[in-house]
Amino acid sequence: MKPNKPAIDPIRYEMFLHRLWAIGEEGRMTLQRVTASPIVSQGGECMSSFYDEKGTMVLACSGHLRFAAATSDAIRNLMQRFSSSPGFHDGDQFFFNDPYVAGSHTYDMMIVKPIFYRGKLIAWTATSTHTADTGGVLRGGAYEIFHEGICIPGLKIVEKGEFREDVFQTLTGQCRDPQYVGLDLKAMIAGNNICGKRYLGLVDKFGLKFVQLAGAKMIADSESKTRAKLKSMPDGTWVTRQYVTTLDRKTRKSVAQQLYCTMTKKGDELRFDFTGTSAQTDTDHNSTLPSTVAHLALALTNTLFWDVPWSDGKMRPVKIHVPEGSILNCKYPAACGAAPRIGNVLVSTVCEAVSKMIYASGRYDDVNASTTGNLEFVGGPGYFYGGHTREGIAVAQGLYDIHGAGMGATPQRDGVNTGGHMNIPSAGITDIERIEMQYPFLYFTRSHNPDGSGFGQFRGGLGSYRIYLIYGSRDCSVDYKPYGGVAQGGFGLAGGYPTGIGATRVMIEAGLEMLDKVRAGQYPTGQAMRAGEWGKSSLPAGVPERVPLPEGSLLVDYVAGGGGFGDPIDRDPKAVLKDFGRGWVSRETAQKIYGVVLDKDGKAVDGAATDERRREIREARKQDGASISGKFSGVSGSADNGWRRLLRFHATLELSTNGKQKVIRCSRCGHLYCGADENYKLYALHRTVHLDEVMPPLPTGEPYIGEYHIYACPGCATQLQVDLFSPSLGGDPILWDTRIA
Repeated sequence: MKPNKPAIDPIRYEMFLHRLWAIGEEGRMTLQRVTASPIVSQGGECMSSFYDEKGTMVLACSGHLRFAAATSDAIRNLMQRFSSSPGFHDGDQFFFNDPYVAGSHTYDMMIVKPIFYRGKLIAWTATSTHTADTGGVLRGGAYEIFHEGICIPGLKIVEKGEFREDVFQTLTGQCRDPQYVGLDLKAMIAGNNICGKRYLGLVDKFGLKFVQLAGAKMIADSESKTRAKLKSMPDGTWVTRQYVTTLDRKTRKSVAQQLYCTMTKKGDELRFDFTGTSAQTDTDHNSTLPSTVAHLALALTNTLFWDVPWSDGKMRPVKIHVPEGSILNCKYPAACGAAPRIGNVLVSTVCEAVSKMIYASGRYDDVNASTTGNLEFVGGPGYFYGGHTREGIAVAQGLYDIHGAGMGATPQRDGVNTGGHMNIPSAGITDIERIEMQYPFLYFTRSHNPDGSGFGQFRGGLGSYRIYLIYGSRDCSVDYKPYGGVAQGGFGLAGGYPTGIGATRVMIEAGLEMLDKVRAGQYPTGQAMRAGEWGKSSLPAGVPERVPLPEGSLLVDYVAGGGGFGDPIDRDPKAVLKDFGRGWVSRETAQKIYGVVLDKDGKAVDGAATDERRREIREARKQDGASISGKFSGVSGSADNGWRRLLRFHATLELSTNGKQKVIRCSRCGHLYCGADENYKLYALHRTVHLDEVMPPLPTGEPYIGEYHIYACPGCATQLQVDLFSPSLGGDPILWDTRIA
């Protein structure tokens, strides 16, 4: 028998829970008001959270979710290493940023504060920021963790309530912009002061015993709600595979890497196995195990467990295996500055599996395609700058327009354009005037990216593109990567495409004389950039890790768009017309992908021509498609012979039975694919489309290294799935992604 737990008043418990959330939000907002960092104050990359006396997270608030998932390990490590010396006292606060213990990279900084009541340690509170300056080499050039600046496993920055100027100046003195780093440190301390003071106010109001019982209940409730939700979903295995690219230092060319995820759900437990993921690199393109676990928790929080209290309890039913020596579990002392970039793709890889499981459970409102689809390539100039502003102030920060990514489509609606960042519920995109004040830039545009999201019956949200000039700085530089030639970090669902096709990331040698054109009323556009009307593109020889940006350099960049849901030729033609009128989709894409023919003026849909075009697309799928297994059905019997739906696991696929056998069946036309324990893709119409056929040319003129594997129903030609595959890494191109138990 389970021991009886002390009863707790449910009304007072709800009051406590909501009050604790409000206090955490107050701490986070205090942090954002004190700092001057655009990453934190506007981008929202920060967090306030609470922990019990043992370091178990009780509640995290709406900041950057990877911080919430990481700090428990930091606190437990502090307790293990420093409880005797220097010890913990009332009023202490500790600085921490070691990514091999917690967090993603050295730029994830935390300050942890023990909370004492009447001389006894009763809880912890912590604040975190992404502070992009830690000294060391500028981003992109690190080979080892030692190159990535200060890396501190614990240092007392406030002692018994007294601010330690020696520690503060030691930390900030190792950085390029001491004021920027110093304000972030003081902002975290301020946030902790608020959270600690308000927490003790709850103890005075509710009593210590109640507060401790309430914290334990929040953790227990989180676990029980998580297990109940998992138990309500079908058992099965979902396999996903996505790609990233990085620099091969020996060949000075791009090399592809894969993230391979096998998710198995059984009963009230969820298991993740990342066997098959590529080996770690000699660049900073690695993730430590704590970073991987934090991003996995983040992915589950924002898709599956969003309605569960955000405590450590929600991860107790989750088991994880990550091979050591892979890019998701690099060995010390590998550099890991780019861990969040891998983390974003990891989140997408996990969310693809989770989204398919959620769909199979019938919770269609909770299903989303990807929000991190980088369109045709990742390469060229990055967004981690160095140098000085017009006023001579050091620039050692990233440019966080990426927080305006397009959100993924759902089974019922389009994704939100430039809607935010799925990792940060409270994220924001930086104001252009603030950017121009803190960086040596002049912005000319920041607009929605045409054809910049995954196509589908419901398209993904559009990302943005931007054009800006290096102005007033003679030593500006930025990180640089070779063009990868494979779409990265995105997925579509039920026949939707993972990404769009419109993107440019390039440097243009424009010169300051281009401002004369601007004064005359001419403004640069993405189309004009591709046509070379504002200067030739700059491609540095040898692909260095960083490149100088001479004054007058014009940069063109984009932000990821969302993935699509459903067959694009099922999209409402009126929606395509509306997108065309807003400049969000081109006439060519409307006709080629969506099968929508517009009249000459682009003011109306040509209904008859659209019907004919869509018929042609379906016929082409049947003529061009071939079956992997050599046959289009592995089931004997008639498609309409008394079949009954057991489970719909896809927009147009279901498990059905006639009382004798279980099969996978098209819910649209009734076509029978195969037994329920087989891969339906082996019996579908299958086409391989090389990315060279659909994407614009790479700036280097090199070929793409990826291909789409597109599956359609042999009966009605409905597009079922669009998978990305990179043959250079090997493996089975026909991914068996869904196996319902």
